[in-house]
Amino acid sequence: MALVLTGKVVTFDPARRVLDDGVVYVSDDGLIAAVQPRSEQAPSGFSSAKRVETGGVIYPGLIDLHNHIAYNTLPLWQAPSVPYAHHDSWTREDDYGETVTWPARVLQQAAAEALIKYVEVKALIGGTTAIQGAPRTTRPVQGWLVRLVDTQRFGGGDLIRAATIQKRPDQLQVEAQKMRDGSVLIYHVAEGKAGEKVPLDEFGDLDNSGCLQSRLVGVHATALKAADFERWRKTIATSETGQRATVAWSPFSNLWLYDETTDVRAARRKKLRIALGSDWGPSGTKHVLGELKLADILNKRRFGGGEFSDLELCELVTLNPGEALGRAWGDRLGRLQPNAEADLVVVAPHRPDVYRNLIEATEKHVQLVVVRGKAFYGTQALMKAAGATGTNAIRVAGESRRVLVKMAGNKDAKLTWRGVLDELERVRANPEQAWKDSANALASWGGPLDAPDAPLAIFGDMPEGDLGVLGATGEIPPGLKIPPLDSLEHDDDFFAALKGTAAQRPASAADLNELERYYT
Repeated sequence: MALVLTGKVVTFDPARRVLDDGVVYVSDDGLIAAVQPRSEQAPSGFSSAKRVETGGVIYPGLIDLHNHIAYNTLPLWQAPSVPYAHHDSWTREDDYGETVTWPARVLQQAAAEALIKYVEVKALIGGTTAIQGAPRTTRPVQGWLVRLVDTQRFGGGDLIRAATIQKRPDQLQVEAQKMRDGSVLIYHVAEGKAGEKVPLDEFGDLDNSGCLQSRLVGVHATALKAADFERWRKTIATSETGQRATVAWSPFSNLWLYDETTDVRAARRKKLRIALGSDWGPSGTKHVLGELKLADILNKRRFGGGEFSDLELCELVTLNPGEALGRAWGDRLGRLQPNAEADLVVVAPHRPDVYRNLIEATEKHVQLVVVRGKAFYGTQALMKAAGATGTNAIRVAGESRRVLVKMAGNKDAKLTWRGVLDELERVRANPEQAWKDSANALASWGGPLDAPDAPLAIFGDMPEGDLGVLGATGEIPPGLKIPPLDSLEHDDDFFAALKGTAAQRPASAADLNELERYYT
């Protein structure tokens, strides 16, 4: 369906154009046909297109370059022994298996479609249109709402590769060759406190295996110092003149687990590109729009307000991740320009400067989210104008919205929004029975689990910690409690969880608590 969207347009194109009275023309194929002032003649073929007078500010859809979405029904984990040394430390906590791994496991197996839809809507509410961190599933999922970076096949090739668990040197050599052949690798790099040996040894493995290339997206990189970033830069410079690698920065998660975060100033000065990712529910913000505020806080409080301009902060969730993925895909995401994908978000005009308008936007300001040229979330008026049908009512931050989760003929989008909530609550009410029923369904399936009509189940991509003897028995802990669903927006419960943590996080408690200011 062709769309014509009018409003103030912030392009993030090479000229960084801002059109005060602009139009974005979206073709039937889900691509942008033109971005131009309203005063210019429309391109041909749009006389019967749906016209959406947004009255807002139109941005490229936000890109979350690092997430583990299968865990995003879970609330913040009250990590008991902060700060941790590195990524293997916090998974050893006695309560990690029962408070994080097992609840996620049960929902992933017993309520796969409902979980997928819930966490996607959580992303949409924050203006996210593309997200990295797709879980493994028994079979391909037909009904994704947002664009899944991991499974997107532009040109038919598997050009974006991702891994959470560290690979052996021989496996890294294979990844190095794939990057030389044109793939992008999104990989956890040196996650831990600055200077810690375990993450630095992992960084050394990447170097020795030839993986420090411009097509590497290094997730976290918290243990690296300026000399390490220089080592990475020099490795790139010898083989790929003019290209830059990318660091996927998750400041909230870093502060929550390690009480420090990536030295993004050193990374930038060594010519690495910075993009944002919200990581996951147990140690992240609700979505990447929330993570943008942490970047703003740190820019003001720790960087003296001078490291990133407001434009550059906004590029952390638009142009920069788009360019990082563009090393495999070309200029498809993160900008509004002809032939780019029609992924965009409309934000209410609540600040005079267009970049502060995005940085300070909260869930109540997100008016419309379009993915692949189709409206999936927004106000009733804008969703109707965009031709969205079969939508469900949803209330977010005290505002009425509509969301599209059920799609005709789509076997993985059968549930309404009410059905999503009911299914998740059914499993929460009796996790042992839900686990048993889903395990029986998988066991009784006579065909291959990757067949199109196989039962759908999700497999987590995070370290599981010590699951004890039950980890290999097919049983779950007796009396397991699945916590209430994490709220879709940054609410009072979220901010209450931040308070009282100063003793555990002396370096970052004030920064974390500053986040509430944007929502009051």
